[in-house]
Amino acid sequence: MTGKESMVGDPALVIEGISTGYGGHVVSERLSLSVERGSRTSLVGPNGSGKSTTLKTLARLVAPLAGAVYLNGQDINRLPTRQVARQMAILPQVHEVPAELTVLELVEQGRFPHVGALRMLRRQDDEAIEDAIRMTRLEDFVHRPIDTLSGGERQRAWMALTLAQRTEILLLDEPTTFLDVGHQLDLLQLVSSLNRDRGVTIVMVLHDLNHAARFSDRMIAMSGGEVMADGAPDEVLTPGLLRDCFGVEGSVVTDPQTGSPMCIPYSPILDGNDGRE
Repeated sequence: MTGKESMVGDPALVIEGISTGYGGHVVSERLSLSVERGSRTSLVGPNGSGKSTTLKTLARLVAPLAGAVYLNGQDINRLPTRQVARQMAILPQVHEVPAELTVLELVEQGRFPHVGALRMLRRQDDEAIEDAIRMTRLEDFVHRPIDTLSGGERQRAWMALTLAQRTEILLLDEPTTFLDVGHQLDLLQLVSSLNRDRGVTIVMVLHDLNHAARFSDRMIAMSGGEVMADGAPDEVLTPGLLRDCFGVEGSVVTDPQTGSPMCIPYSPILDGNDGRE
């Protein structure tokens, strides 16, 4: 299949038969997926399932051993870095930044793919930076050095950097890390509003299955580098998936307020133990 042929339905991202790995360890083989434009997709699975590696491959942070990734119909590994950064932003799990950098200076970096030859910020760049800071509720932290922030405040600062890029595609690798439950919901509601109001395509790795079911149109469950289930949350999040993919016994009920499926895990399935008491 060529890149052009894979653009049926004009998806934002297409993975065609990729194999990924680190050193001699293969994470996934011949994985194929497409992400619809304007959708919200969550990758879920146990530790080591390949979900973060898949996201990094989408973001061109990891080069596939075989296969290809297409961004808006073009092979992402043949595009200039700035062109990719104008179309797609990623919030990674691990952040490295000079400790003395302030929140404002960090968020400003999100505009660098858009600035001209002189690397000067323009009026529209200032507006994007201010908007990102406002959306992440960091107005009182703009002049604070990054190393003086709590883990949750740092995560919000990195989210602001990502939002300042103002891309049509947003990749989030465990975005609720370090956040308490209130800020987790705040961030995920923000992500949903970007999708609803601005049409931003969202792909995110989430550990919390209930958050994934509530804030996604589509869930992709992975295990051992393979897709175990792919579909709407009420099709994917089942007691069978909890057993087969996560190794736990549990129930799935309907959230009385949101209508989304909600899992209630009871116990792990150990050798010789089916989890029932």
